[in-house]
Amino acid sequence: MKKICMLTTSEIYHDSRILNEAETLTSKYQITILARKYPEQKPAPKFPFEIKIIGFANFKSFKLNIFSSLMSLAKAAFRENPDVFHAHDLDGLLCAFPAALIKRKILVYDSHELWSESYPFENLRGIKWLLPILERILIWKVKAGITVNQSIADYLEKKYHKQFIVLYNFPHFLNKPADFVLKKRFPGEIIILHLGAADEGRGLEQILKAAKYLSSRYKIVFLGGGKTEKQIKKLATKLKLGEKTVFLPPVQPEKIVPTIHGADLGLALTEKKSLSYYLSLPNKIFYYIAAEMPVLGSNFPEFKKIIIKDKVGETVDPSKPQVIAQKIIRMTKEQNRQKYRGNLQGLAAKKYNWQIQCQTLVSFYQKLLR
Repeated sequence: MKKICMLTTSEIYHDSRILNEAETLTSKYQITILARKYPEQKPAPKFPFEIKIIGFANFKSFKLNIFSSLMSLAKAAFRENPDVFHAHDLDGLLCAFPAALIKRKILVYDSHELWSESYPFENLRGIKWLLPILERILIWKVKAGITVNQSIADYLEKKYHKQFIVLYNFPHFLNKPADFVLKKRFPGEIIILHLGAADEGRGLEQILKAAKYLSSRYKIVFLGGGKTEKQIKKLATKLKLGEKTVFLPPVQPEKIVPTIHGADLGLALTEKKSLSYYLSLPNKIFYYIAAEMPVLGSNFPEFKKIIIKDKVGETVDPSKPQVIAQKIIRMTKEQNRQKYRGNLQGLAAKKYNWQIQCQTLVSFYQKLLR
């Protein structure tokens, strides 16, 4: 049986894309995932593939910790002997490259975003200029690529003259019972949901400012924790939003749909902070569709292809809180909710689910390893 070794610096147990890919491929290939260790990481659930959590030396400096974790993953890659190194994102590619080069193995680049045009997160400030240079060097060894939507695939193919297939982040329909259900936790309230980790450029500040224009009937729920959650909570306090906003920790990917099912509106208000963000297509949109929840998203190209084409919601300029509030009010009127829910009914089962999308990944590897 052919072997595939995946590498990632993501928090593996909350990365549904990687877990879905590994589960799909495990029926035909032996899969091992090398993943960065995170503080207070809970014991692993059982999977039909192997996950190796790679520890690293800790330093007080955040950037030194990043370097230490990358070095540890790169060393761990040398201890594996797969037929393919499957690198998730640019940092995973950096870790897989030395082993793939020296061991003369196939290298696959699974780019979850447009790294050469990424948002300058705090941990990247001062080194962002290095990312396009690094990607151009590392991609030389890449035999084939995977990415998350057609806009990014077109950009990468034009820039690097490498083929990239599109593998959308559709949710898996093997759902587990939820620990709690939002509609039951907040009975009688209009639930406006932001799903996913709090981070820079996700539009959370604009959502809170929009909440100022909404009545007390609305409950703004942030589900997912995240790096900037503390700052967002402080802003909510400063804006005197009181009990109008609720912050809940992340749930496991297979519990998301039953947890959020029945909420009134899903928000995906990514800001135009970079070309990578502008061309993005967040996972949360597909979770909303799977939960048959109307979507209010940014007026970006890939968002419109889903939200407008399938008539499951509306798009808006994510930089205008008052307009966002107006859209929320209009979309949650009963006649509009019924219209959207009618369009959403059965849509995920027919079109936007991993059970359909996974065939693209299977075909990709069949061609790669034939």
